[in-house]
Amino acid sequence: MSGLLRGFLVAVVVLVILAAGSLAWLNWRVNQETVTPLHVINEEGTMGRALAVLSPGLSAFPADVMTAFGQGLTEKDWRVDHTTASAEATTGFQDYDLVVLASPIYGNQVAPPLLSYIERAGDFGGKKVVVLVTAGGEPDDSIANTRLLIREQGAELFAIHGYAVYQSNDPDNNYQGSNTERAVLMAQDTAFALADSLQ
Repeated sequence: MSGLLRGFLVAVVVLVILAAGSLAWLNWRVNQETVTPLHVINEEGTMGRALAVLSPGLSAFPADVMTAFGQGLTEKDWRVDHTTASAEATTGFQDYDLVVLASPIYGNQVAPPLLSYIERAGDFGGKKVVVLVTAGGEPDDSIANTRLLIREQGAELFAIHGYAVYQSNDPDNNYQGSNTERAVLMAQDTAFALADSLQ
């Protein structure tokens, strides 16, 4: 076997090993639960109390959308208890008026940690549920799948909103900035409108 052919085969084997390792890491990261303690925002809020459960993604986009939504609620004098989707996240909903779920989309469904949380939460104690999904492209199929998932649990889906990285979130140009910056502003405005509708 010539040295050139041997070098080529070694390079191919190395690339296959690197690709397999990368895919294994990606699969582990997408399925990994992130445990965080409950963080209270606007503890003195009097207009309502929301539980915000985030399944973090590979980028900051889902967290940015959830943070903006939470800020929108707190600016309307809501208390927001924020945590991440894990086996340690509360499923006691008696003190809440609203449950907000946020997740990136992988394979047209919410991330596995949030999927497990939804299954544990069941009907969310009869509370209104708002879902925020983030996707690379068009989130319509993901929204339909998430809507079905929530309904299968017997929960009351109050609203679901999808925000994309690469598809336009703001076709009417009502906001300024990059596509993701517009999504963050839209999430905050969505929370404003939702808080007003629940008063």
